[in-house]
Amino acid sequence: MAEFSYIAKDINGVDHEGQIQSSDIHSAAAILRKKGLIVISVKSKGSPAIGFLDRFLHRVSFSELVMVTRQLATMISAGLVLSEAIDILEEQQTNKTFKKALGEISQDIKGGFSLAQSLGKHPRIFPHLYVNLVKSGEASGKLDQVLSQMADTLEKEREFRARVKGAMIYPVVVLSMMVVVMVIMMVFVIPKLVALFQQATIELPLPTKILIGTSNLFVNYWWAVILITIGFVLAIRRWSKTPEGHLFLGNLILKTPILGKVVVNVTLTNFNRTFGLLTSAGIPLLDSIGIVSDLTDNPVFKKALKDAYSGVEKGLPFSALLTARIFPRIVGQMVKVGEETGKVDEIFLKLADYFESESDHLVKNLTVVIEPVVLIILGIGVAFLVISIILPIYKLTTSF
Repeated sequence: MAEFSYIAKDINGVDHEGQIQSSDIHSAAAILRKKGLIVISVKSKGSPAIGFLDRFLHRVSFSELVMVTRQLATMISAGLVLSEAIDILEEQQTNKTFKKALGEISQDIKGGFSLAQSLGKHPRIFPHLYVNLVKSGEASGKLDQVLSQMADTLEKEREFRARVKGAMIYPVVVLSMMVVVMVIMMVFVIPKLVALFQQATIELPLPTKILIGTSNLFVNYWWAVILITIGFVLAIRRWSKTPEGHLFLGNLILKTPILGKVVVNVTLTNFNRTFGLLTSAGIPLLDSIGIVSDLTDNPVFKKALKDAYSGVEKGLPFSALLTARIFPRIVGQMVKVGEETGKVDEIFLKLADYFESESDHLVKNLTVVIEPVVLIILGIGVAFLVISIILPIYKLTTSF
């Protein structure tokens, strides 16, 4: 039995906090609900490493979420009662974590909760955007349409993610192999050559000295290399969580040649698609800006959206606030047309398709550019190794 800490409310709105013992987090939540409590959060009191392992092993993939959304939209459109549709999805689900979540959602709906309230209890599976769209669909009486549109959007996003990941496989594999080969050379090959060179009385050239020094560092001080690397990574991660560090790294990524353009276009694709989905679902513009701002990872875009939120609050048109250097001119112009014609949602979705197409071209160009760059790096590395090894051998042979 594991111990969990929980935060909940009763029917009178009184907060309840405490600890509960159960076999897992889902059982703990079920026990609290049986006591008549509305569960806000349940967290394991185990170590962070155990919590991370639990999230990794018991996660719901994006593809599974897309599939369930499509099936739910189809069943509701066909006239099935919501609770029955959820029950059918639970029976078909093979992912144990998702299956338990769907069972709890079904119980909540039968107990009088709305679908949005039920989904909101599972933030690890259903993101904030998803819950808000469902809430909007329930309020407008168009839940089937909202779910169907959301399924279309999620499927496009899944395909887009797959294309980006597929394009990055080659450079990642090649660079990983380069690192492995370098370590093997430094640890196993170079030390044997060092023994040969040490027996000679010749003065070793500078490239050979650098190579031998690097090899000695890997062989004799490998623990220091590992500690320094881990310390550097942890220091960067900690600094990146500060507002200054987060903003600096965000700017650095956007200014990186080629890669920066890819990041901008990918972010703009998600930005416009999410806005189109939110506005077409009837969510007010100000709320949409707040939601998209929370979902945006890059701090530069996040700051621009927060500034836009403040401007819209003051009564300024959203299109006039999209003039920051981070947004291409076409975004502000198209949104202005949407505001004048009353078709902002359609404009955002068209912009999403446009930037998705641009991103595809940039990703293809990135792989084309990366291949010669990787080959040049490989060539420089091989040339350095050859020069470092051949030069002392040449000196050794000419000294006789």
